[in-house]
Amino acid sequence: MQGKERVVPKEIKNLVAGGLAGMLAKTVVAPIDRIKILYQVTATPFRLRDVPGVAMKIVKEEGTSALWKGNTATMIRVFPYAGIQFMVFNEIKSIFVDRYEEEYLQSHPEPDNEHGTISRRNTIEKDKKWGMSTLESLAAGSTAGAISVLFTYPLDLTRAQLAVLKKQKGSRNGFVNVLMRNYSDGGASGLFRGITPTLLGMLPYAGVAFSINEQAKRHVTKIHDRDPTVVEKMVCGALSGLFAQSMTYPFEVTRRRMQTIGVLSQTKNTSVNVLGGCVETKAAQDAAKIAEEHIVHEAHLKSPSMLRVMNQVFKEQGYNGFFKGLTMNWLKGPVSFAISFTTFDIVKDWIDRKEAEWIENR
Repeated sequence: MQGKERVVPKEIKNLVAGGLAGMLAKTVVAPIDRIKILYQVTATPFRLRDVPGVAMKIVKEEGTSALWKGNTATMIRVFPYAGIQFMVFNEIKSIFVDRYEEEYLQSHPEPDNEHGTISRRNTIEKDKKWGMSTLESLAAGSTAGAISVLFTYPLDLTRAQLAVLKKQKGSRNGFVNVLMRNYSDGGASGLFRGITPTLLGMLPYAGVAFSINEQAKRHVTKIHDRDPTVVEKMVCGALSGLFAQSMTYPFEVTRRRMQTIGVLSQTKNTSVNVLGGCVETKAAQDAAKIAEEHIVHEAHLKSPSMLRVMNQVFKEQGYNGFFKGLTMNWLKGPVSFAISFTTFDIVKDWIDRKEAEWIENR
């Protein structure tokens, strides 16, 4: 399909397909995400076997829908976030693959026979789809991740705070109220609290995720001389999520602490109350509450800079504190990335097919 025949701009296709992919992935893993955030922002000891008990306690005290607390904020954020990320990545990818196509055309003159023309066209199409090198896809992913974060960060901040607020009837803890509270408390900068560790983590996170996913699909294509199947795409996405999230997890813990450090004092240790009854010993529960009170006290005395928060986490829990809940990410990450990357490809291919059918039948 030539560019002049295109009905829907490719940027819009990528934005819509990426946004829908992100929304589906985040909705599926939202309960795991909420429980993980509760552990990340407190000093409560983490044990994977305690997680079902935490989920049951949330359901008992707040209702089943509380497992998706803050998911509305996630949906508002994730459509532009994922959409922009996929759109920027594919725009940068186009720059690289268009260059490869031009180089290929220059080095391979137009053949005289039809078979040669078809082979030439197939080679160009494969290069256009999976043509980036590892470093190029790493750079494209990092750039896409950073841009999407800058555009949507206030929504991520609000979502994290909603995750630690207990669901109560008549409370003024809706999405808009929490967002406006951040602005009234800290002005424009209050909407970007925690942006530094977010960007530091996002650059390698998105870069590694997109790079592994892109190169894995490229490898499958070269081995089997065909596009990856849906299952193969899901495996590629799962592997990319596993590696990317494991590498950058300490930045995620720091970001969540910075985002919620003031909210914890307002909610009177709600997170500890939810988690505390699910740890195995009273000594562990008491230690968690003492550490949490210290966090709240520190929040009133000092501004939550990245280094100060990281130092506080290390004082409380040592190096393990920066990886608390990582095993939940090993469950959530592969599922989320597998759904996200695969859904993007499926939705985009569907839009392309419908567009082609419309052009053919008009």
